[in-house]
Amino acid sequence: MGWRFRHSFKVIPGVRLNLSKSGLSASIGGTPLTVNVGPRGVYGTASIPGTGISFREQFAPGAPHLPVSPVSPNSVIPNSFPSSFPSPLSPIPAPSVPVPTTRAASIEEVRSASTELITSESLKALKKAIQTAHEEHEDITGQLNIALQEKERASKRYNSWLNGFLLKRIFKKKFEHRKIDFDTSVAKVSELQEQLRLTTIATEIEIGKEQAEPYFRMRDDFSGLSECAAIWDIKFHQATAKIRERTTANMRVGRELIGFSLGSCDLIRWEQKVPHLPNANGGELFLYPGFILYRAAKEAFSVIDFHDVKLRAAAVNFQEEQGVPRDSTTIGQTWAKANKDGSRDKRFADNHQIPVVLYASLALKSDGGLWEEFQFSNPERLQRFLKAWNSFVTSFDAPTVGVGSTSPSS
Repeated sequence: MGWRFRHSFKVIPGVRLNLSKSGLSASIGGTPLTVNVGPRGVYGTASIPGTGISFREQFAPGAPHLPVSPVSPNSVIPNSFPSSFPSPLSPIPAPSVPVPTTRAASIEEVRSASTELITSESLKALKKAIQTAHEEHEDITGQLNIALQEKERASKRYNSWLNGFLLKRIFKKKFEHRKIDFDTSVAKVSELQEQLRLTTIATEIEIGKEQAEPYFRMRDDFSGLSECAAIWDIKFHQATAKIRERTTANMRVGRELIGFSLGSCDLIRWEQKVPHLPNANGGELFLYPGFILYRAAKEAFSVIDFHDVKLRAAAVNFQEEQGVPRDSTTIGQTWAKANKDGSRDKRFADNHQIPVVLYASLALKSDGGLWEEFQFSNPERLQRFLKAWNSFVTSFDAPTVGVGSTSPSS
């Protein structure tokens, strides 16, 4: 039939992602116009079908590769750590504690910048293609749902007379109208379903052999990290008033229990599941090969090159007042109210001991404004993930992001 129920919609081209030693490149579209995004910049290729004639032009230069700090395998480990824990994690100078019910001033909130700022310059064309596909997909999905309801109503009205004997013979014109309404509703649903197919990005991700092994190994170690008895999203930091609060901790943290898992984002349709890091403040991270997808809301997201993200990890001596997770190590004791030297403050009758537990923290930051932090009950699992991450990012020719040793209390 010649009906056209939705006159204007954008046919979304396929996206082909290729990850190799030289980095991530993306091809968006097809003949006659293809946009190529890669380490050398953004190029457009126009061709005339059937002639072999093509034209290639650079739209934007590639970003320069900046030197970064590699992993330090010989980071200092405090004497209180188990000798079997060869970690690049460094301790904070004094324990942290969970934030109290009543908050003091000077809170440093852990939050990423707006999604418009976080996207890597080299991946803005890819983000635009994903965004356009998502908007069209949502629009047509809404119209398709309405059309399906209309089809159901029209089907009931038509079939009620079709299966009968008398009414379709007495009211022939009305019966014909019901048939036309039914046929129209069927055609409308069929057309919208086809338009929905044409607005779905068909994503192909090809990974070079040298990058595939370390990426999928990193994914395996992420699965192991997900099995920590407790994973917290760090929401903010807060310096303590040690003398007034009678505590030996120099930092309080606001945190919320979350769970890591392998998953997928509906913005990128790929058959493989990827590491998924949820966020109590609203954003979530998906670690795809060569880039990180940060999604703050349904239509607010960023695409970040792995090279733009810096990982910072630290061992944390934590005064745990909410129960020690089963896979954590208790490395000492302190008092709820302590003197300067750490001894029990006897002025408080209900003063009690608090276990000091060895945790690990991980921060992901970028110059564009990404800032997310997490805390883990099992440092060894984080250590394995960090080594796998480092192996993956160092599989590229270009200088890559290293996992430094730093303290989250600074």
